[in-house]
Amino acid sequence: MSYMTKDPSGTLASALAGQINKNGYAVIEDYVDLAELRDAQAFVVKSIADNNGGYVGFSGTERLGNTFLADLPKNPNFLALCHGIYESEVGKPAPNVGFYQILRCLSGGAAKKHSMRFHFDSYVLTALIPITVPDHGNPGRLIIHPNSRGIRRTYLRNLVDKVLVDNRLSQALFNALYRRGSKRVIRLSLKPGNLYFFWGYRSLHTNEPCDADAIRATALLHYADPHADSWIKQKLRRH
Repeated sequence: MSYMTKDPSGTLASALAGQINKNGYAVIEDYVDLAELRDAQAFVVKSIADNNGGYVGFSGTERLGNTFLADLPKNPNFLALCHGIYESEVGKPAPNVGFYQILRCLSGGAAKKHSMRFHFDSYVLTALIPITVPDHGNPGRLIIHPNSRGIRRTYLRNLVDKVLVDNRLSQALFNALYRRGSKRVIRLSLKPGNLYFFWGYRSLHTNEPCDADAIRATALLHYADPHADSWIKQKLRRH
C-alpha cells in the first residue's frame, strides 16, 4: 500500500478513529512504498553522518530533499484521511490548516537526552511514520498513556496540564509507572514504513532511548491545534 491510498467514503478514517479510541493507536501497515522508504533512510543516514553521528532534527519540509516526506503533507489522499479521522472523533468539520511536521533522528550520545520525556502534543491528531528503527539493543519503542485527558475548552487549562506534566516530580512518577510495567502504558514497537495514528493532544507519550550507535528516525505530522485562535497563546508567543 502506498501513501496514495484513497478513502472516498470515509470508512477507513472512521475505522481508524475507532481503533485509536479503543486501543490507544491505529496503524496502516506498509503505508510507504519500499523504494521511497529506502530513499528516506539514506537521507537520514547521510544527515546524521554530516552531523558527526549526533542527533538531527528537521522542522517543515524545506530541507527534506527529494524524499516522500517533502510531498506527503500536501498529498490530497493523506490530507483527506487525516481530516476524516479528525471529523470522526471531534464531530466538527476539519480545519483547513497545514501540518506541523518534524523529522527526529536520534543517534549518538544525545539520543538519551531526547527520550523518556512524557508530554502532551499541542495538536489533536498525531501521525507517525518510522523511517529507521534500531536493529539491536533497545528498539526505541513508542510509550503511550492513551487518551489521558479530553480536549480542553481553553488554552489556559491546557497550559495548566502541561505545567503539571513538565516537572521533575511528575516525570519521575511517569517513569516509575513505566518501569513497573503498568498495564495502562502501551509499549509499541515500530516498523519502518507503517503509518501510526494516536491522539497526541489527549495521550501522554514519549519514546524509549536507543543505543548511542543505533539510529531511530521518525517523521511526525501533527494536525489541528484546538487553541490556535487563543489570544493568550498568541500573546505568550510574542514574549
